[in-house]
Amino acid sequence: MDAERRLDEWWHPDRVRITPDPLVRLGTARKRVLNLRLAYLEAHGRIPRVCLYALAPLRGQPACSFAIAREYADGMGWRVSAEGCITDRLSTPAPIRRPGWTWALRMVRAGHADGVVALTHTAVSRHLAEYEFNLDLMDFYGGFVALVTPETAGTKR
Repeated sequence: MDAERRLDEWWHPDRVRITPDPLVRLGTARKRVLNLRLAYLEAHGRIPRVCLYALAPLRGQPACSFAIAREYADGMGWRVSAEGCITDRLSTPAPIRRPGWTWALRMVRAGHADGVVALTHTAVSRHLAEYEFNLDLMDFYGGFVALVTPETAGTKR
């Protein structure tokens, strides 16, 4: 498909093309994995267990972020794990180098959590390639990433 698109661009440079927003593509993939995991858990009679994840300024506390994420998780009927409030400082830009994010990945990989709830995609990574890599890694480990967006805040499943 990509090869056909590139050939079409090469032979017909005058055609108007609409380039899709990569964030929309990643959001669609994230929602697909989220819906598949939730359907699987529901089919097996399990309540999803999640960790809350937030980024905080160097000297700040993400209490507001956790309150909103916890409210979203509670509204969805998910169980927040006892050790689920994970925070990382903005000083470490790459998610793989953040102790909180790697701990969340380990929790999902070990089966202690089913997913992670964050406020926005930028909490996971500001760079879309890193964000996509971490979504794929979470999917590989059998987990999901749920984002609290204005559309999903206050909704119930």
